[in-house]
Amino acid sequence: MRNKDFKYFPLVISAPSGGGKSAVRDRLLKKDSRFRFSITCTTRKKRKGEINGRDYFFVSESGFKSLIKSGKLLEWAKVHGNYYGTPARSVERILDKGFIPVMTIDVKGAASVRKRFPHAVTVFLLPPGLNALEARLKKRGESIESVKVRIATAMKEIERSYEFDYAVINDKLENAVKDIIGIVSAESMKVERNAGCIYEFKKQLQR
Repeated sequence: MRNKDFKYFPLVISAPSGGGKSAVRDRLLKKDSRFRFSITCTTRKKRKGEINGRDYFFVSESGFKSLIKSGKLLEWAKVHGNYYGTPARSVERILDKGFIPVMTIDVKGAASVRKRFPHAVTVFLLPPGLNALEARLKKRGESIESVKVRIATAMKEIERSYEFDYAVINDKLENAVKDIIGIVSAESMKVERNAGCIYEFKKQLQR
């Protein structure tokens, strides 16, 4: 493993569609210089305002399958008819530079990341309620049928929230962001993440 102490670790944020994970991620990146966004590949079409290479790497289905075959994806999944995946090297580069990669991925992807990076920290983002979730999906331009499908998927995803380290309710954006920053700060101070520093200090005391 890179980073002997795991003081820099992947931060995985999952949520049902409409849970607000993208908004939370963007605010985290603006508020705290420790974070870097790990960009995901996807085959879905760009939404209004999205930019290739900033929000996602938009690729063709054949291009995505080529990435799978070459083993370049840390995790991938097909969600609502589209493929999503995280390039492993992009996460490793962020860690090598001493930053915390932020990944906004689904619950299956989160499990895959934990297999590769057991020291990762996972957060499940919950909407404040069903009405809020439906309103967010409709505001995003989802059709009635699409909203129904995503609500049904949300039920299955919430069942797996118990696999995560933390649950944060995203009622007010700033509060959710503050909670996640607090989680990361506490995690970075755990003894097991600072074993190298402690060892070096012990050596100095023994001189």
